[in-house]
Amino acid sequence: MESMRPVISLALFLMLLWLSNSGHYGPLMLCLGLASTALVLWLSRRMGLLSAPLPIRFSRLPRYALWLMDQIVRANIDVVRHVWRGPGSLNPAIGRLPLPQSHELTKVVYANSITLTPGTVSLKLDGEVVEVHALNADALKALQEGEMCRRVLALEP
Repeated sequence: MESMRPVISLALFLMLLWLSNSGHYGPLMLCLGLASTALVLWLSRRMGLLSAPLPIRFSRLPRYALWLMDQIVRANIDVVRHVWRGPGSLNPAIGRLPLPQSHELTKVVYANSITLTPGTVSLKLDGEVVEVHALNADALKALQEGEMCRRVLALEP
């Protein structure tokens, strides 16, 4: 049963993702969602992705997603403030942040989370660091404080 746990977790995650994004719950759409989930599971198994332990605890993703959405909204408000104040309020900065995550997937989640947050962009993943551009040095400083990094680390098993 332990070897089925990753398959079941992925199947539940994919089905919930399908349902939340489609918005259609008719029989045809539900069957298509089930078929696409089955196809992804089959491809994942053939690629050997389900034989190794999953580098993310899917049970922790909803809490992280809610926190990230809050950060995205706050960053949007900050970017709008800078737009209203004009170019003089910007203080662009580039910095390198450490990547203490032990799995490639969680490193990518961290870099993508930085890019999803308005005003910051991950420029390059380079070994154990990510290079980041920020519209304002304060945004880079907030990333250097490490809250986002800690939350991504909490996704690891």
